[in-house]
Amino acid sequence: MNKKTLTTQNLVLFALFIAMTVVMTLIIRIPIPFAQGYVNIGDSILLLAGMLLGPAGGFWIGGIGSALADLFAGYSFYAPITFLVKGIEGLLCGWLFMKLPSTKPLIPALTAGIWMAVGYVLGDWILFGLAAGLAAFPMNLLQGVVGALMAVLLHRFVAPVFKNQTH
Repeated sequence: MNKKTLTTQNLVLFALFIAMTVVMTLIIRIPIPFAQGYVNIGDSILLLAGMLLGPAGGFWIGGIGSALADLFAGYSFYAPITFLVKGIEGLLCGWLFMKLPSTKPLIPALTAGIWMAVGYVLGDWILFGLAAGLAAFPMNLLQGVVGALMAVLLHRFVAPVFKNQTH
């Protein structure tokens, strides 16, 4: 998003990406053994949003979309942590994408995906103890890596449509 103002078009894009994040989070949910929560592919959409709509878009889309998915899936106790972790994931991806050449979207996406896994260790530590956070870490890391790879592939095809929106 090059403009500082929130246009109707950008508001619609935010809403669309929030809805896609919710759907992609809920459509495939794999419970994490020995921990609370689940693995999903919603990260691919929020990471793509960060690349296309910038850090603020990534934050709000990642935070709101993922927290809504937690609420709909019955994980309301996770929603505040998810809002922060996924919001920062989208923000970080968008910020790094602006700072690094846009021909290399894998580095921002992977970095943000790794943050997500670490962020959930911290969140699980608060809710359930360090052992629960560490038990879920490998699956969250896998989710972050898969989401990053999917976001990079999606970006390759979708970015030309957003040519006027990208950084």
